[in-house]
Amino acid sequence: MKRVLGHRVMIGGERHSGWLPKGAPTPLPTATRDVAFNIEIEFDGSGYLLCFVSAEGDLSGDTWHQTLDDAMKAAFENLGVRDDQWQTVA
Repeated sequence: MKRVLGHRVMIGGERHSGWLPKGAPTPLPTATRDVAFNIEIEFDGSGYLLCFVSAEGDLSGDTWHQTLDDAMKAAFENLGVRDDQWQTVA
């Protein structure tokens, strides 16, 4: 298992991208928030789960990956976790 504790990620700031009626004002971007995530990669017997939960516990999610390298790549692409940040845990 691998993990990173307290990894900071800025979430939000997305601009409206959907349909609006003619003449409707464009909504403001979503609010931004600096969030500390605890992130783990666990082997489930057939693949690797990339799991993340905010320190406050209000945000969480997971994704499944066929290889450890794929899970680490997803953590970098989606959360900005570099390879040198991972701790190996027994």
